[in-house]
Amino acid sequence: MVLSVLVHLNSLKSAVPAAFMLGLAPQYFTGIVGWRAVSAVFPERWFRVVDDRIWGTFQRVVEFFFESLTGTEIILYGDYDALEAKENVIYLCNHQSTMDWIVVDMMAIRAGCLGRCRFILKDGLKYFPLFGYYFNLHGGIYVKRGRNFDESNKQRIMRRLSNFREKKLPIWMIVYPEGTRFKPKEPGLLLASRQFAENQGLPVLHQVLSPRYKATYLMVQGLKGHAQAIYDVTIAYSGDLFRMPDGTILRETAPSMGDFLSGKCKQVHIHLRRIPMDGIPDDENEFQRWLHGVFQDKDKMLLDFYSASPEKQGRLHGEGHSSPLSIMSTLPAFLFSCGLMVPVFGTTLGRQYYWRTWIAGSLLCCFWMKFVTR
Repeated sequence: MVLSVLVHLNSLKSAVPAAFMLGLAPQYFTGIVGWRAVSAVFPERWFRVVDDRIWGTFQRVVEFFFESLTGTEIILYGDYDALEAKENVIYLCNHQSTMDWIVVDMMAIRAGCLGRCRFILKDGLKYFPLFGYYFNLHGGIYVKRGRNFDESNKQRIMRRLSNFREKKLPIWMIVYPEGTRFKPKEPGLLLASRQFAENQGLPVLHQVLSPRYKATYLMVQGLKGHAQAIYDVTIAYSGDLFRMPDGTILRETAPSMGDFLSGKCKQVHIHLRRIPMDGIPDDENEFQRWLHGVFQDKDKMLLDFYSASPEKQGRLHGEGHSSPLSIMSTLPAFLFSCGLMVPVFGTTLGRQYYWRTWIAGSLLCCFWMKFVTR
């Protein structure tokens, strides 16, 4: 009986925060759509300033649950001093978990750039209720993968990037070149990655997937003259480092958002390398080899992280520095969002509005993303 109660309480550690964050969608959606309508008569930069503030406020709520509440230790390596510059960047990262999206917040909040984060997203996410529309409105770019990555898709991406550049939009453009998550227990995925590298005459990678370069290449070409650097970020989670009885290391699947909220990951290791834009090849074939080289470096770093060597195990390259986050960075946004819940759930009219927004708003957003946004 006691054990079942404990199991139930532990599940609430992830279920309650998830329900709270998801439950805020209609309120924040109403705020941004309302401001979009009001700001239509003003210069676009007015909309962007408030939009970035709304986005940043919601992400601080996310940070409240995933960092302030969990007490997870963030350890930074490499060029993390670059975060003080508040520059326009392309944020390029290895991909292994849904938590990688939250790590962007962990980095951006330390740089004072939460509102600037805009994502390269797989095309199917544009139909995610309410959020899919807002990702696009905030500056996210949906990308079709594989054979669907055609010329019209490229032109649409370049038009969007050109608009960002012309409007001088403050930006952290986040891209995961692997295209899908690295899963150590899916041998078919790893085999396909290695065959791709061999077919391209490139070194085989073991702790990351071979990067697909096309979307990243467009980001670099489209943001030259606007972004100052690439932030090459490598993430490792303490929760997926499993020690065998003989001392060897077995890499487990990286912790999910639910695992993280349940306290199954005590540390996040983040290595940042700042690469100036003028040092990146313009030629497409050279860029592919350059990007693969970037992931080779990640591969070496992660091979050391998961090695049996006590000198290398459980740490990334260079000296690690613990980076605590003040509770005041996230608590005001959480309290403000709690206040948004009161009129919605405290009145009959508010509850009716809430559920109608979820249903009608989601249907309208799906229609808009399917037939209007191209």
